[in-house]
Amino acid sequence: MTPNVSIILPTYNRADYLRRSISSVLKQTFTDFELIIVDDASTDNSAEIIDAFDDQRLVYLRHEQNKGGSAA
Repeated sequence: MTPNVSIILPTYNRADYLRRSISSVLKQTFTDFELIIVDDASTDNSAEIIDAFDDQRLVYLRHEQNKGGSAA
């Protein structure tokens, strides 16, 4: 079933804020959404932080090369 709302969270080397941002979205009372995280080729531990979440509503997309904010 397709969710009613898609939330896009672009990130690039923001591991310090990423866990808090994802948690904030997942704690909302409205639950019919998908959270699409677009990682613009981060070189920090962003991927590990995202992988630590076990939620079907998360979609993780990672660019192999940094493309800039507008690409996300």
